[in-house]
Amino acid sequence: MNEIVNITQGHALTMSSLEIAGLTGKRHLHVLRDIRRMLDELGEGETKFGSTYLDAQGKAHPSFNLPKRETMILVTGYSVALRSRIIDRRQELET
Repeated sequence: MNEIVNITQGHALTMSSLEIAGLTGKRHLHVLRDIRRMLDELGEGETKFGSTYLDAQGKAHPSFNLPKRETMILVTGYSVALRSRIIDRRQELET
């Protein structure tokens, strides 16, 4: 991940699973797993937030773009330090 891109879905500012992985120091694979588990427990389909990104070789990989609510639900399961990084970044996005 070389560049962070803010993505909007409708009027909602979102955070990508790649950015969440970078901010928390978690492997993207694990963040994807956590998001899928969260969406399943919420009764939401993956397609609502699902996306893809291209790696340096141009190969497509799965990702998610989460609005604020889902971002906060996801990270409340993480440690205090990881939650604070995400919350600080969300506040930056909103200003």
